[in-house]
Amino acid sequence: MKKVLLVFSLSLQFFSFSQKTVQFSDPLPFGSTSQLTTDKIHFGKYKSSDSQVTYVIDEKGISIVTLAIASISREQVRESSKLQVKGDYLFGIKVNDSVPCVLEGENYYYGIESKLMIAGEGSLNTLVKINSNKYVINFHEGSYFEPSILTFEGGKMTIVHSELNYQPLFQSILQVNTITRYGSEVAILAPTFEQWEHLEASLFTGKKLVYLKE
Repeated sequence: MKKVLLVFSLSLQFFSFSQKTVQFSDPLPFGSTSQLTTDKIHFGKYKSSDSQVTYVIDEKGISIVTLAIASISREQVRESSKLQVKGDYLFGIKVNDSVPCVLEGENYYYGIESKLMIAGEGSLNTLVKINSNKYVINFHEGSYFEPSILTFEGGKMTIVHSELNYQPLFQSILQVNTITRYGSEVAILAPTFEQWEHLEASLFTGKKLVYLKE
């Protein structure tokens, strides 16, 4: 009977952990100095063959550039006083500029770039340097933070997002608040700087997203 109760108790504890997630009260590692962007050696564009996303790193910070495909009919171009096609370029979509286009049937297809700053100028997220090749982006979610690791090596940038499901390790970290988000309980943790090493090993165990430098 005691064995059954023990198994039941452990099952309840595991179920409780699996239903609970974490966020952090401050950018990680705690007490570190934030910065606008990475070291200059990492500046450039990083692309992945698995997605249409491009990361751009420059003196302003880190941004994500995506390309949205749109179309417009030949008839709309003919009837418009603002739109004009010259060769493989469509004028009038962007102010004082053109966009590459392709004619397929009766429609011109073109791409519009959108840019989102994820660290640096105008961003609420916080970038922290661990060493010359490793950084943490602390994404500002609500009033708290969710970290991701960026590493640079051999012309590649690797991103690993944090695994935020509650783990037994988190019981040793100061919990300063509990909130409900999307119907689930979220523990707000405030780890010390000394706890960062063990925390890093447990948080960033997910899929590695690799981007090649152009």
